[in-house]
Amino acid sequence: MSNQSDAQPVGVEPTIPVPYSSVPPPPPPGYYYAPRPVPGRGLGIAGFVLSFFVIGNIVGLILSIVALVQSKRAGRGNGFAVAGIIIASVGVALTILVIALAVPAFVDAANTCARLGDGVHTVGNSTYTCTPTSFNVSTHF
Repeated sequence: MSNQSDAQPVGVEPTIPVPYSSVPPPPPPGYYYAPRPVPGRGLGIAGFVLSFFVIGNIVGLILSIVALVQSKRAGRGNGFAVAGIIIASVGVALTILVIALAVPAFVDAANTCARLGDGVHTVGNSTYTCTPTSFNVSTHF
């Protein structure tokens, strides 16, 4: 008599165990491996966000440049870094322009108040209100 646990069903071939392999099996159809992360993407996004703020323009520009260099070394693109560089560059240029125009105006107002002394003075279309610690200029057209 034979043992029933050793019996194979008729017409079914025994399965042979597959040896282990160091290569993982391919994914089933319809599934894909996750794409590799883009180096510098996080820095690019941070630089892009900071480029919208006047105080963060220079930091955003630096972060975006670093992110773009990291991405290019990996052979990948980084749109956020490129956009951050463009926006931050425009922001830095506008900030420099505003400072270049505002500083001489403030210096001129301070010199005029120093020359005129304390009090309220009208020079041309401008009224200077000068105190020992501050000044105010209002222009009337």
